[in-house]
Amino acid sequence: MALYVIGFYTLPLPGNNELNYIIFSPIVFVLSWVFFYVFILLKGGSQLKYFLLGCLLLACFFIYVNGIFNVDIRLENAFNFSKLPKEYEKYVDINNSKNTFGKHEIDLFIASDNPVYQLLTQNNELIIHSTTSPQHTNDPFPTIHDFCKLDKNGNQIDHYSFRQDSDDDKEVLFEGYLINVSKNYFRNWPLRGDTIRKTIEIFNEDLKWSRDQQRQKLTEIEKEATYLMSTPVYHSDRNNEYAGSYYKITYLINDKWYTFYENFSDEEYFPYKIEPKGNLVNDLFGQWEEDQLEPSDNAPPPNIRSVYYQKVQRMRDRHDAKTGEYDRGDAWQGYLFSQLIVDNDTLKFKDKLYLDEEWHWSKIEINNKNIGALSFENTEQFKVYSFYSNPALNYQLFTNQRNRLYLIKKIK
Repeated sequence: MALYVIGFYTLPLPGNNELNYIIFSPIVFVLSWVFFYVFILLKGGSQLKYFLLGCLLLACFFIYVNGIFNVDIRLENAFNFSKLPKEYEKYVDINNSKNTFGKHEIDLFIASDNPVYQLLTQNNELIIHSTTSPQHTNDPFPTIHDFCKLDKNGNQIDHYSFRQDSDDDKEVLFEGYLINVSKNYFRNWPLRGDTIRKTIEIFNEDLKWSRDQQRQKLTEIEKEATYLMSTPVYHSDRNNEYAGSYYKITYLINDKWYTFYENFSDEEYFPYKIEPKGNLVNDLFGQWEEDQLEPSDNAPPPNIRSVYYQKVQRMRDRHDAKTGEYDRGDAWQGYLFSQLIVDNDTLKFKDKLYLDEEWHWSKIEINNKNIGALSFENTEQFKVYSFYSNPALNYQLFTNQRNRLYLIKKIK
């Protein structure tokens, strides 16, 4: 009798295959009394077995619809009899360290835990910037910055690295120079191979220039600077409360770097907007917007097309132990089969990706239809494959993920 007096409602939570919580439910409480009442009325009659069968079927339907014990996922996998078509059986894994196709080979040059950045200097030398952060901690420091320099044939010709122990140690890769805005120095290693620190000349460091003087200087900088970037600096009082801000304008004129301190743009005045000169985003693929937080809306390159997605296993609520990221919802684990054309050679490759057919922010189309939202094992979103070529270079670049960079060369 107590089972009918107290009804329980099962609520499965994402990430578990078992019943997670049992909580009191007025709805089930009422239904349990209805069940008990009907059961008493039909007890001993021939219709009781049909009533019990109907209740059993209703319970099974409720369990399936609500995904209790992941029954729906288990059934989908049990009846997934799809086989890989023969024409895709010889596609190679793009995550191999090297793959050969025709007269070309594609090498995984670097695989990092963090995004990899690229800059092509005016000398047609490629600078590849990667970082290594501390493991198993939320502390961002120390961070090791590695820079590789490649010649026009894709051969590494130089290397530079530095250790960043605080925000003030950061050296920004900007138009062929490494600039430390906080400590007012630069290195010209990307262009000339020189790692010696060179001092940047400073104007108005004490912020005592008048507004007219600052306005005149800013106009001069905007007119004459070859490269220019603006960095906000916020300072606090003794109680660690906001006490104002100023900007450091770092710029290049006649091959010499300068920094101008200005508070003409402080919040108490009408903000003066100075536009940067030069590329602040070292991304040859054009994958990310200038703030490097949002992916750009690029379509797939014309020489890359996806042809098939193989659904291997249905998954629910993935968790990546390495990154700690948690992806709620249902998705297919499987492989995306694609083709990359370079000159007259075609690389036929596959990539392990998860597919969520409910959303469609990935740019992958098969037979002119967007297949859905794709993501990697670590739950990072996948939007599109990227390819870069330049007539001045005897190799090409390819990437499937921000932290991986491939070089494509002709076989000698």
